[in-house]
Amino acid sequence: LKPEQYRPVSLTSHVMKIFERVVKINIMKHLIEQNLLNPGQHGFVPGRSTKTQLLQHYCDIFETLSEGTRIDTIFLDFAKAFDKVDHDILLQKVAKHKIKGKIGLWLQEFLNNRKYRVVANGEMSDVQDVLSGVPQGTVLAAVLFIIMISDVDENIKSSIVRLFADDTRISRKITSEEDKVLLQKDLNVIYDWANKNLMKFNENKFEQMSHGEAKNIKIE
Repeated sequence: LKPEQYRPVSLTSHVMKIFERVVKINIMKHLIEQNLLNPGQHGFVPGRSTKTQLLQHYCDIFETLSEGTRIDTIFLDFAKAFDKVDHDILLQKVAKHKIKGKIGLWLQEFLNNRKYRVVANGEMSDVQDVLSGVPQGTVLAAVLFIIMISDVDENIKSSIVRLFADDTRISRKITSEEDKVLLQKDLNVIYDWANKNLMKFNENKFEQMSHGEAKNIKIE
């Protein structure tokens, strides 16, 4: 068995799922009405999907190509993103998104004091505390995660960041050597965000792609 290839799943009752759905609907309504969603996030957001994310990315590429220049894109992926969410940091961001009062307290109880067991080859482990992560398999897991990652591009000054849940792409038009340096600086900002938020990238899934040709600069 390779434990890293498995994901924990939270089993909840039908009544709990119905209640979660009611909470989720109200949270999403609040986030949309208050314009609190990251505009670059296309995962688990009403009216957005992988198609809308790709369409925006294609528009970025075509706009750059029409200008006769080049755009560089770096594709990033968080390692075990949903499992690594720190509860205290998430709850701080929940409050920052103006989700307080009874709902805020209920979300705190929803995340904390969870237990788990592992069954392998017919053997069951002792009960362990769940110390991090949004409960995968629950209705609220996705919306809690997009709240967690909502400020990933908060300090990005010049590059474009597109998201689908934890799948992240950062792009920039390359018209000079300075643009390459600025793209690297913005990439460093995202790395700093990950470290600050106790999350890690899966460097085995990093990809870099260029479209077009930058004039008068050295292409490495």
